[in-house]
Amino acid sequence: MTTKINACDLVDSHKPKDFKFFFDIKDTTLIQELEVAGYDISSLNTIIDEDLIQAALTSDFTDKYDRDIIGRANEPTIFEDGIIMSKQLITKTDKKLESILKSIFIHNSIGYVAWKYQYERFDIIQIFVLI
Repeated sequence: MTTKINACDLVDSHKPKDFKFFFDIKDTTLIQELEVAGYDISSLNTIIDEDLIQAALTSDFTDKYDRDIIGRANEPTIFEDGIIMSKQLITKTDKKLESILKSIFIHNSIGYVAWKYQYERFDIIQIFVLI
């Protein structure tokens, strides 16, 4: 028997612990469920910089890594372009994670890498400065 998880527990269980993040909710019913439950929607965005978030969302997410590959990754994983991804960046490589996408972009003359964790009802965006 499967237990149906409520919307609040769903998003809380996927919030990254040690990194700033932005939830891009694709399912409007999820937002409604959260609002009805009195959930603090603002807690789904800890990045705060709306221009940076928009730059990340409109950038080209050209590299895609399926859940199966990421779930088996050694720590740290070094990608072809030299970007290093720690397994700690993945909040959950559970069955609900569909894939992870990567984008490298420039915003206000600063280079960034954005990770998009794709789930059925939402995406989680994390943005890091390239050094």
